[in-house]
Amino acid sequence: MALLADENIRRAMYEDLEDDAGFEDEDGDEDIVELPAGYFPGINICIICRERPPYSKGRNNYMTCGMTCARVLEQLKSRSNSLPARPLPQPQNRRQDQRPRLDHSLPANVAGVGRTQISDRDSSRGRYIQNTGNQFLAQVPRVARKPALPCVVCLIGFCRDDKRVTCSMACAEKLCKTGSENPNMCNYCHRRPKVTGHDQCGMTCGKLAKSACLMCKSRPKFKRYHLCGRVCKAIATKTTPLILEAPTGHTTFEFVKKKFETSWKSPATAIPTIKKVFKIIEGQNFLQPYDRYKNSVGNEVFRYHGTSRQCTLGTGGNTQLCASSTCRLCCILRTSFKTSLANPNGSFGPGVYSSSAPNLSYAFTAGGAGAIILTKVVLGKVQIFTAGNVVKACPPGFNSVVYDQNGPSNETIVYSDDAIRPVFLITF
Repeated sequence: MALLADENIRRAMYEDLEDDAGFEDEDGDEDIVELPAGYFPGINICIICRERPPYSKGRNNYMTCGMTCARVLEQLKSRSNSLPARPLPQPQNRRQDQRPRLDHSLPANVAGVGRTQISDRDSSRGRYIQNTGNQFLAQVPRVARKPALPCVVCLIGFCRDDKRVTCSMACAEKLCKTGSENPNMCNYCHRRPKVTGHDQCGMTCGKLAKSACLMCKSRPKFKRYHLCGRVCKAIATKTTPLILEAPTGHTTFEFVKKKFETSWKSPATAIPTIKKVFKIIEGQNFLQPYDRYKNSVGNEVFRYHGTSRQCTLGTGGNTQLCASSTCRLCCILRTSFKTSLANPNGSFGPGVYSSSAPNLSYAFTAGGAGAIILTKVVLGKVQIFTAGNVVKACPPGFNSVVYDQNGPSNETIVYSDDAIRPVFLITF
């Protein structure tokens, strides 16, 4: 049974998560790597630790409860194949064999595990398990494992390890949508009561919550990404677009806030206070054209785009897009930016306008009644201008136009729908 626990597999698990450049590299927690398809149905307890039920997924059943015990089993199999076969030591006489023996035999349906016997010279280091069908003798050291914890949602099933709080995909999805069964419990570990006036049970969970996955809020987000792994990504992308709030103090909130304040280029105007920051989750069909364009022309940057709204999205706990065809904010989040809807009388023609200066974008929010979208923009080859109304289309040989580069009145214009995507929503 080949194990897939190397670093390349670990990275591949997350390679399709959206990467937001500019984030500090933060340590994340990896998902358990899937084992190959199981060939040993019927085992009802891990053959290594003898404490937890074996892992199963769909119709595939495995002999061990997780990767820790699977690695031990693999090491034992490799070792057994490298040792000469020796018969099981027989007692010299019946008197010496009168003490009771524990039956550690494996079920008959694990007959294919192996046929090589391990020498008895190492018997002091572990215990023997014998397959009655094959006379398979293997030394299996007991692995110390923490007791399985109950799922905080259904309260019936057990979690695979102490890093998780749910027992299944269904319970994980319910946790993401409605939280645990007891709202008085810590919103990170879900196992201890909240401290009065706080959402967590203490300083430890309070610190962990600042870098938690924005979907489940109960595991660390993986490095520069905003989710913890494939399970939360699958839940988040079931219905898109989806906006996930980054609470005040969260690393995502602090990143967006710091970037907004340091990019403000109007000393005469006070920097408005950011009330809410949301991560915008989109599906692959939405992101793939942008990725292809980025790989084609390159030069990706963050830019701000201010707009109005006709709904309460982003305020009062509302994270549902409205159905109005005239609400600019919801239309952008639903379909991204469209050059076909651009103003043909713009300073540089019908394109999608954004800015490196949030003070300019804020002027389009009606004093903060609207919202600002922090976007990713692919500039490619840039034509820079110091005056407006010079061109009314993208100049030949260029991919974008920039006016007042790095200045307080900066305008960045792209002329392709695939050159820009919304990433964060900021409300005031």
